[in-house]
Amino acid sequence: MKRLLLFAPVLFLTLSLLSCGDKDKEETPQPTAKDKILINYPWRMSTVTDLSGKDIPANQLNALTQGIKSMDIQFQQNSVVKAIDQQSSQVINGGTWYLLDDSKTLDIKISGFSGVFGLEELSNSKMRLKSTMPVGGKDQETIMVFQPVVK
Repeated sequence: MKRLLLFAPVLFLTLSLLSCGDKDKEETPQPTAKDKILINYPWRMSTVTDLSGKDIPANQLNALTQGIKSMDIQFQQNSVVKAIDQQSSQVINGGTWYLLDDSKTLDIKISGFSGVFGLEELSNSKMRLKSTMPVGGKDQETIMVFQPVVK
């Protein structure tokens, strides 16, 4: 009887430890609220502003930045991002995206539009990404403003 009383706590402790280990392995990360907003619809760059909010004329932006205006950026749940031509709706390019630093930065890896951008604002009606880009031949901190594409 004494052996049975000694064996019961050891068995209980072993089962408790085993059940805790399996639980952590099966959990998959759930999308955050910002993830859900990003993947709701494609995004189209409407303007580029300086830090004070003043629009930067398109002729002062480089060709790469101007090219982004002709694309829709579509974020997908599996961390895939696609650049879609606005006229033909064909996928031009693809890559990956990740929200980092407690959803304060957006890391996009797509040919022609890569970098780690400061996520200044993200709502159902607007996304603002902070970046340094050439403006009039000089690097300047800017805000790229995107609007959702609702079809």
